Amino acid sequence: MSSIEAALFGTLGRDAELKVSSKGKTYLRATIAVSEGEATTWVNAMIFDQAATDNAAKLIKGARVYVEGRISINEWTDWDGKQRHGLSIMSWHCRLSQIGRAKAKSEKPKPAPQAASADATFDDEIPFAPEWRG
Repeated sequence: MSSIEAALFGTLGRDAELKVSSKGKTYLRATIAVSEGEATTWVNAMIFDQAATDNAAKLIKGARVYVEGRISINEWTDWDGKQRHGLSIMSWHCRLSQIGRAKAKSEKPKPAPQAASADATFDDEIPFAPEWRG
């Protein structure tokens, strides 16, 4: 049986969960929303990347991620008895991504408005004021 490898960019739908397999290997479980235009596909991920498991606290809901791994289609029967299908990826590489993320704006504090001093003079003629005709 051949496997299909893929690379995905997406957004975490919830915080990644740090788990330990029955063989003692740590991994992350995550749900990733991969969107193209208006269509969104949800992908369940098992992430075995050591760097990702070490930084699990940064993999939170809304974070953009890049993952590489082997994809598969899962089938199950839901509680209504309907056959369901879902996409999953077993990932060996996962990183936080800056692609598609709104970059934080460096907000400089705005200077406080200064009050006019008592001896300030104003020109009554405003060059851009409309002319009033009566």
